[in-house]
Amino acid sequence: MDGRERIRGIRWTLWWVLIANLLVAFGKAIYGWYSGSVSITSDAIHSALDSSSNVIGLIGLSFSAAPADIGHPYGHRKFEILASALIGVLIFAGGYEVGRTSIESLLQHHPGPRIGWGGFAVVLGTIATNYVVSRAERRTGERLQSPFLIADAQHTASDMLVSMTVLVAFIATRAGLRWADPAGALVVLVLIVRVGWRVLRENVQVLVDAAVVDPERIQKLAASVKGVESIHRVRSRGAPGAVHVDLHMQVDPELTVATAHAIAHQVEDLLRADLTDIIDVTIHIEPAGDPEESI
Repeated sequence: MDGRERIRGIRWTLWWVLIANLLVAFGKAIYGWYSGSVSITSDAIHSALDSSSNVIGLIGLSFSAAPADIGHPYGHRKFEILASALIGVLIFAGGYEVGRTSIESLLQHHPGPRIGWGGFAVVLGTIATNYVVSRAERRTGERLQSPFLIADAQHTASDMLVSMTVLVAFIATRAGLRWADPAGALVVLVLIVRVGWRVLRENVQVLVDAAVVDPERIQKLAASVKGVESIHRVRSRGAPGAVHVDLHMQVDPELTVATAHAIAHQVEDLLRADLTDIIDVTIHIEPAGDPEESI
């Protein structure tokens, strides 16, 4: 799959997921306003964050799709990673609002919400919708090797846990427990923060150039090529589907430049064949036995 086809697939997925998230958020917000339920209103905020993350993804995608240039010789894929990290920030922002509203409801002893059967229908409908959307988005993200779609699918999947919490709060409220609704909203807050932390952690690792491939694996593969004396200073960085690798390779100092270059090409071809996420390999050739180059 070429880059343009990949971008089109990601963009199309984001658009239909955005529409689904907006419909879910709207349904929850309307019922939250009608019933006065803090928990489902908090759930609506969470769904709205799903929608805003899709918008961020579409904006970030327009940048990440640009080819490498003089100013960005390694390409623009990190714009997609940056957009993914912003999802985590948005989740924490939404979590603050959920926590504030829930605590106020508990401390000020607001009257319990009016929960009818329509509320159960709304929550069960959103659970089913989020299940279908998150599964489809994750499969597409894995197929297109898109960190953003995978991160967004995690966010959407968390909505199911949130909605299940709201469902339990509704049942307890119907049983006469006034505090169940704001307490449910606080549980929603915990789930929101958990997902936000996971999304931030995964994407910040890419932004700070954390290693993405086990260096020992690269070392063993490269050393298996005939003519390679040793491999060291192995490094990797990047994101799934766009990994950059560089390494130092020692060869017999008596070899010609052309022969050493051919060996390096064999190493590169082997790495690309075994590690399909690699898009760039840089090999520094050194003479074997040089003590200054063996560290």
